[in-house]
Amino acid sequence: MSRHLRKGILNLRGVMPQMKRYCRRCDQQYAVDASRTACPQCDTEFVSWEGEQTVDLETASFSGISPGEVAHEPPEALVGTRLGNYEIERFLGQGGMARVYLAKHLTLERPCAIKVLRPATIERDKDAAAAFLAEARAAAALVHPHVVALHTIGESEGRQYIEMEYVSGPSLGRLLDRDGALAPLEATRLMLQISSALAAAHKFEMVHRDIKPENVMVTAERDAKLADFGLAKQIATSQPVAGAVLCGTPNYMAPELFTGRPATKQSDIYAMGVTYFSLLAGRLPVETQSINELVRFHARGTDVELDVAVAELPESVANILRRALAVDQESRHENAAALHRELLATFGSLRPLRSLLQDAFQEETVEITELDDRFAVRVSLPSGRDQSVQVEIGCDAETGESIVRTFSVCGRATDRYYETALQLNSTISHGSVAIQTLGGELHFVMVNAYPRATCDPEEIRKSVLEIAKHSDEVEHLLSGEDRY
Repeated sequence: MSRHLRKGILNLRGVMPQMKRYCRRCDQQYAVDASRTACPQCDTEFVSWEGEQTVDLETASFSGISPGEVAHEPPEALVGTRLGNYEIERFLGQGGMARVYLAKHLTLERPCAIKVLRPATIERDKDAAAAFLAEARAAAALVHPHVVALHTIGESEGRQYIEMEYVSGPSLGRLLDRDGALAPLEATRLMLQISSALAAAHKFEMVHRDIKPENVMVTAERDAKLADFGLAKQIATSQPVAGAVLCGTPNYMAPELFTGRPATKQSDIYAMGVTYFSLLAGRLPVETQSINELVRFHARGTDVELDVAVAELPESVANILRRALAVDQESRHENAAALHRELLATFGSLRPLRSLLQDAFQEETVEITELDDRFAVRVSLPSGRDQSVQVEIGCDAETGESIVRTFSVCGRATDRYYETALQLNSTISHGSVAIQTLGGELHFVMVNAYPRATCDPEEIRKSVLEIAKHSDEVEHLLSGEDRY
């Protein structure tokens, strides 16, 4: 029974579901009713334990926070008011520095997300406004389909704000909390998108420093968009920057950050590993009751034990987790681009053939039929003839590598057409003419193959259409028939 269904049953029985919540002042995790918003011991506002709010390692103690650090302005205070050229409609969420609202741009009459710096943040940190502007500059430099777009920055009535693209879906953290662990294919697809966004940041020599599911928005089409570059920092080289201000969300922070070492691309990779694990397992790879326990765990310098958790996962997925979560940062992926390449290969190996074909021919008029162990794609040609191309998952006899194989029968093989077949092989761009035994007889077939791990829908589409064209030409040359 899914977590989502269990919650529904509890609600129908009139019992509130239990949620993990964390008190920063007490440094303790509690299991409480979903309706409870404050700590039963000190009345401090709860935060999510998995996505516990960002801390600054140079100024924050892991033993708790002082009463003066608790924000007094309620999140709903701005709802229904006007801020500059925006009408604030709804409170969406908050982080360590700012709160995010759904707003309406009064001139363009479009929905947008407004991130407003909290007054309490400015009171306790005179450099907060400068850091807030740094987020805007960092995000503005990244124009990417999987990064939440920044539209403008401004100030009104003493409040600094950023206008961003509004993503109507939930955060990945909320999606995980609602639906539970994801299937490896879906988790890998989302991580593939997040890694492409982070790779763009790393290309600019920028580390994000706060990768976590709560900082990834999910669109209505279920695509991921990386958000919250509030902690992003430009680095001059690939080497650690001495004296850098270190920040992060404890459960997603790399072990070396707890010793005061500066953030690097490899610490972003560790956070990606924690995120990937969370999507797959529905929990954190290191489960503790407090931040102090987490610090003590990382102080031991041992790798996270993943054997039990990943026992049922594909080996390629488990290998990514082990590498990304390595204690030794040099053992992790060099950067997000390297992680993206490995995720891409894994996604290709996990993706069902039906899914590849559906994406390949979503804009083509073809007939796809599922056979016992393969698919047949019937292509209508401009000449009025048809050709059937079969697509299957196979194994390369020489390397043992899993491959996507496309082939089409051209007709019975006869000696007098061998030379013609060899000449065709030098001219066609997709596939080659080969001889294959079918039904006990030798046949000419047009065949092509791609490594499954890196094969994409566009390659399959081009291959099938090209093979259909040329195999029909061979069939017409051999017999004049339109049998295959």
